[in-house]
Amino acid sequence: MEIIIAKTAGFCFGVKRAVDMAFANEYQKNTYTYGPIIHNEVVTSALEKKGIYAIDEIEGHEVEKLIIRSHGVSPEVYEKGNAQNIEIVDATCPYVKKIHRYVEKYDKNGYYILIAGNADHPEIKGINGWGRDKCYIAKDVEELKAMTLPEGKFLFVAQTTYKKEVVDQMRAYLAEKGIEVEYINTICNATKERQEEAVTLAEQVDCMLVLGSPSSSNTRKLYEISQSHCKRTYCVTGASQLNREMFDNCQKVGITAGASTPQSVIDEVVAYINQ
Repeated sequence: MEIIIAKTAGFCFGVKRAVDMAFANEYQKNTYTYGPIIHNEVVTSALEKKGIYAIDEIEGHEVEKLIIRSHGVSPEVYEKGNAQNIEIVDATCPYVKKIHRYVEKYDKNGYYILIAGNADHPEIKGINGWGRDKCYIAKDVEELKAMTLPEGKFLFVAQTTYKKEVVDQMRAYLAEKGIEVEYINTICNATKERQEEAVTLAEQVDCMLVLGSPSSSNTRKLYEISQSHCKRTYCVTGASQLNREMFDNCQKVGITAGASTPQSVIDEVVAYINQ
């Protein structure tokens, strides 16, 4: 059985940077990450062994050092941290930071802000904060059609890990309705390349494995894309969720992985298949 691993599988630049920054911190009492540093239990468990735990809010905790994950946060988190003299380690992905700057600038210049993404995703919550929590957020063209948008100029940006096809559909609808929009492409290249490679790989294999947490947005999108081109596509967190039946009559197995999946998980899955 031939195993083909996507070149882009595993940690993206922003996630690797955030994980490295978190692990670079020597033990210090009351050190926390704002939310899980990434959607991966292997990594978060390793951080907990160093005494670094995840919290969802500063209130109710004695925080001396706060590590901001790659998803980024709203200005309110920085303000609260500074007010309490908390040392902030900012591991926000630079591509996400760029969106924050765009949204803050255009909001101050009188634009409405429209974001393509999942309203409950931490990256979107952070971006919305830089637009004074007044941004219009739609996950797809159907949600966009259901919105009553005000008259005026719009800045249109997207979650960095979003599917290009969905954003293109939304842009086409906005153009059709004659809504004045300045679009800035904020889908990071790593996401675009990963999704394109998933299509190419899924089309040439008998079975496709997408490795990563089901709570990871970019992993779910990789699964959806792969499954549309290879019906025998499985989303698993690691080798423990595999079984022999998955590979019945498979000559070629394709493997890709979400941006929060460590190389060690990919290696374990390959070892299982080879066995």
